[in-house]
Amino acid sequence: MIYKKINTLLDGNKIFWIATVIKAEGHTPAKAGMKMIVEPGKKFTGTIGGGEIEKKVTDYILENKPTLPVSLDFDLGAESDSDIKTEMICGGTQTVFIEPNNSKTELYIIGGGHCGRALSELAAKVGFKVIVIDSREEILSQYDNETIKTELINYENVEKAISFSDEVFIVIMTHGHVNDELVLEKLIEKKYKYLGMLGSSKKVASVFRNLKSRGIKEEHIEKVNAPIGIEIGSHTPDEIAISIMAQIIQITNKS
Repeated sequence: MIYKKINTLLDGNKIFWIATVIKAEGHTPAKAGMKMIVEPGKKFTGTIGGGEIEKKVTDYILENKPTLPVSLDFDLGAESDSDIKTEMICGGTQTVFIEPNNSKTELYIIGGGHCGRALSELAAKVGFKVIVIDSREEILSQYDNETIKTELINYENVEKAISFSDEVFIVIMTHGHVNDELVLEKLIEKKYKYLGMLGSSKKVASVFRNLKSRGIKEEHIEKVNAPIGIEIGSHTPDEIAISIMAQIIQITNKS
């Protein structure tokens, strides 16, 4: 059950911590090897003995949100040198090892052409979880699915392929401004940290005018990064990818 849950959380790119009993001496309610998964919101799966020790571990994780592994030594009434004393009177000691799973930030690239491929490879190298979305099977078949996830979907339904949140990054660079406009209209009012669209200033202005004419509010349009990227005079797909990633990294590091 524990390992199935871990796999589910990993597949969903979720944040969680695994607490494992690595040492139990004397009288304790747990045995070495027992595990508990802690998720944000005080959700947990499994057990490391229950009672006070479980609460202390859960509270420690949710208050400190450790990003590196850490061991906690508990005194369960043994009058030991353990760092953390409890009100328990079992008479033993227990060591719990906490492992964080720091989920990767998701970057959705809508359009898997030359620029999409260059951006996906660069983004994966700098630590993003990359999802490339395209309506063309022949384009997505060229991707290495071990490092980059792909989603084949008609752009009319593009929102179904995205897990929207205040932390996701989205880049629109489809094969044609008509598709870009369609996708932008479907996503512009959703939750995201960054939404950018590739294109010239002339194209961007045209798209924005069209969206306004269809009732999209100015406050939503102002949040879109377009033309996308930092101005470095880029022309080739690799140069464009560097320009976009530089902007994304800049926003990430300011958070």
